[in-house]
Amino acid sequence: MYKTIVVAVDGSAQSEKVVDFAADYAALRGARLLMLSVYQTMRMPESTHSLVRSAGRPTPAPDEMRAYAESVVQHCSERAKAAGALNVDGFVLQGQVARTIVAFARERGADAIVLGSRGLGDITGFLLGSVSHKVTGLAECTCIVVK
Repeated sequence: MYKTIVVAVDGSAQSEKVVDFAADYAALRGARLLMLSVYQTMRMPESTHSLVRSAGRPTPAPDEMRAYAESVVQHCSERAKAAGALNVDGFVLQGQVARTIVAFARERGADAIVLGSRGLGDITGFLLGSVSHKVTGLAECTCIVVK
C-alpha cells in the first residue's frame, strides 16, 4: 500500500488522467498526494533553435513559467480533492524535470510516483527521451505510468 504519492503534472490533457488515477487511489486508501509541477528554463544549443522554436515566439520568462506551473498545481490539487482525495499538497520546483521529480520523491519519502506517459514535452521527448522513461529508470520507488 502506498501512503505518500508524488503526482507529477504539467498541465497537459495527460495530467488530468494522472490526477484522476492518483485521486481514486488516495480516496480508497487514504494516501497523501504530493502534486508536483517542475518547470525548466530552456537553454538549447544555437543550432537547434530553428528546429524547435517557431519564429516570433520567444521562450517564456522564468516568472511566467513558474506562474503557469503554480496554476497547474492548483487546478490539479482541486481536481484531486473533488474526486475524494483528502490529503493533497502542492509543490512547484525549477530544474531538470526527471531528476527533480526523482529527488523530490526521495526527499519526501514517497512510496510511489505517478506520471503520464507523454505530456507537454513531446518534441523534447522525441529528441532527448521521455520524462517518464527517465523517471522510471532513476527512481528507487514504484513508478506508475498512466496512458
